[in-house]
Amino acid sequence: MGRKRKSRKITLGLSLMIILMIPFLGQSEGRAMGNEPAVILKKQDNGKEVRVKGGQAFQIQLEGMGGTGYWWYVQPLDSRQVELLSEKTKTQFEGRVGGAVLGIWTFQAKEPGTTEIKMDYYRNWEGVERAAERFRVKITVE
Repeated sequence: MGRKRKSRKITLGLSLMIILMIPFLGQSEGRAMGNEPAVILKKQDNGKEVRVKGGQAFQIQLEGMGGTGYWWYVQPLDSRQVELLSEKTKTQFEGRVGGAVLGIWTFQAKEPGTTEIKMDYYRNWEGVERAAERFRVKITVE
């Protein structure tokens, strides 16, 4: 009977350890393998020119205010040079409704050439003409 108890304790301990580690699985592994984009563009990069290699992923991270109706919209892209891979949002302050939200757009460089990524911050029902802010970045794919 002592053996069964010891076995149960070990099994319970290992199960608990696995459950506690689940949120962290793959985080350091992704960074070590180079899955994190080397180029991350932010609001202060507006108007700049950036060089990336073909096949390289890069991100644009822009902040918006939740609950206002405003959001950043990517204008049509030249699909020969860049492709939008994903868009996600992340709240800046947990538990605060209507607070700051970080938009994260991941792009991939494709063929060599130059293009411009244009993003506008506006209320969808008001249209791009009434944009409160604009973000522009020139991308040169090498």
